[in-house]
Amino acid sequence: MNAIGPAGFWSYTHRDDHLDGGRIRRLAEAIAHAFEITTGDELHVFVDNNSIAWGEQWRARLDSALTSTTFLIPIVTPKFLKSQECRREIITFSSHAASLGLDDLILPIHYVNVPQLTEGDSSDEVVQLIARRQWVDWRQLRLEDEHSPEYRQAVNDLALRLKGILETPPASGPIVIPSNDTEVDQPGFLDSLAEMEVSLPEWAETVQEFGEVLESLNQKTLNSAALMQQSDDRGGGFAGRLRVTNELAADLGEPVAKMSELGGRYSAELSRIDPGIITIIRMISEGEVTQEEEETAREFFTQLMGMIVAAREAVPNLQSVSDGARVMASGSRALRPLMNSIQTAAQQVIDGQTLIEEWGRMIDELGQPVAEAGEAHEGPPIG
Repeated sequence: MNAIGPAGFWSYTHRDDHLDGGRIRRLAEAIAHAFEITTGDELHVFVDNNSIAWGEQWRARLDSALTSTTFLIPIVTPKFLKSQECRREIITFSSHAASLGLDDLILPIHYVNVPQLTEGDSSDEVVQLIARRQWVDWRQLRLEDEHSPEYRQAVNDLALRLKGILETPPASGPIVIPSNDTEVDQPGFLDSLAEMEVSLPEWAETVQEFGEVLESLNQKTLNSAALMQQSDDRGGGFAGRLRVTNELAADLGEPVAKMSELGGRYSAELSRIDPGIITIIRMISEGEVTQEEEETAREFFTQLMGMIVAAREAVPNLQSVSDGARVMASGSRALRPLMNSIQTAAQQVIDGQTLIEEWGRMIDELGQPVAEAGEAHEGPPIG
């Protein structure tokens, strides 16, 4: 399906739609109908992210610089935040939109109450992305009859909001990195490239520190498991287990605090350099740089691809760390706050991998040999 014109990609969990009797997909259809009857133009809605058509259009829209006619509509629920696929979709889309100054193209619908979104001060990157936008509150509307005046009015208002976004120029234009042969008094292409090259060692250092702290946490947890076994062998019972657990909680305080700090730093460093890297890759793909600039950029990409390969290999380990922390949090009140912090920090790095993988995909499509790039610079492991 080659959709031309306005398009909306719905990011949601299929389980949520099933639990709500298919109302999420029907809402997508209702908004598309309201948009078309209001504007006279069809709104192509993609609701099945497992379909070939969804995937083809997703990549085609991202690679064609999105334009101002492509929307991402996340259906925000507790399950949405737990879905790695949904998180990847909103992070990837937001990354491209930010590089083009088109943040309004993400229109979150707060469908089921997510306390982190309304209480503020969340360290979750996806919650922050949603909170920075004017999300639509559907928490009570989802309980209304779909044919009620209140529900129909809300659907119409949403369609009008999409129409307004299409008709309003973006508040800020795309990131522009002028070629070094143009006469402008701002950093040129090579200047920007050099700045990002300097940022890579900082990122690598954070990754290295994160790995060291993670190893320390693993060792302390293993030692605690051995002490608990010894307590059981002595007949210490639940009192002995509680004592060992409390000692572990006290022992983990400092490294968990460090892990939280590093997770936040890792996320911030990637967010800072991401729009520039995507812009540079796009400029090369569209032939907007000189031959010298492209050659310099490809040297930088070789170094970058090595770090991408190293980070990719670490992600499965981080997911197991997060899963293990979730299990431990459910079994001990003393450990719960610490394990929640570990999950948050691990998720920040996993979310960062979404940005990194998108760089790798775009560089690969430029013709950069992935194997050679990976061998050129191994980069530090995460854990």
